[in-house]
Amino acid sequence: MLHPSPASGTTVVVARTVSEIVIGADSKVTDAYGNDLNKRACKVRQIGDLFIAIEGLEIDRQTGFSVPEIATKALASKTLAPASDKVSMLMGYLVSGLLNELSHLKTHEPQTYFKQIEGGQLFLRIVVAGFENGRPLLFVRSFRALQYNPGQIGVAVIPDDCLDDCKGAVATRFLGESDAIEGLPEETPDFWKAGLADGVRRLVETEIGARSEYVGPPIDIVRIGAVGAQWIQKKAECSDLPSPPNRRSLKSTPVRLPTRQRAD
Repeated sequence: MLHPSPASGTTVVVARTVSEIVIGADSKVTDAYGNDLNKRACKVRQIGDLFIAIEGLEIDRQTGFSVPEIATKALASKTLAPASDKVSMLMGYLVSGLLNELSHLKTHEPQTYFKQIEGGQLFLRIVVAGFENGRPLLFVRSFRALQYNPGQIGVAVIPDDCLDDCKGAVATRFLGESDAIEGLPEETPDFWKAGLADGVRRLVETEIGARSEYVGPPIDIVRIGAVGAQWIQKKAECSDLPSPPNRRSLKSTPVRLPTRQRAD
């Protein structure tokens, strides 16, 4: 029912500098208990001029709850609104939908609820990335269920954004399975020497090698710059990126993007 699992089944790696953001993700799909469904998913999506990746409680086909549909409604509703306003709207829509979804799961799928959601563990993480007025913006939000009183469920939203105050020449965020790669860039000399895309690919490949039962190829990688975005590598079934919008307000040095795709 759940796709992918709140506990496992996804690795998303995001790397950000002042001039580009690179997002990489695996393709494997598991059910709510980590069982391989023998399917491949496109885990990085473009909505308007923003990009989103999701790990955890993404879709419930029984209730119609869908994080991608909610994200499309929120992020594409006001095309000229600042990215921060769009993300705030997304959080509002999501919390409203999650309150209904968690209540349903607790009543009708108690085994899934008690195993994957109750107890204060994170059951959903979302990254939204893009450029605005030449600035790289990275919004990362995690969701945890709260139990106020018997029968009353709340949702805590935990931010881990990387905006103007983001520290480090290369800032990273990992979603999902990441035990094998935590601290790896910091512990490896010149890890990013070959570029962000190469480093992101190495990180996802490392996690696949360590947790192949939950994370699997092929790897999709997209690079986002001030003047647009381009796939570095992607599965055939993942849609091409639309042409970047013509924004006269962008005042930044153009970022040269590769013209060739690479695929595993």
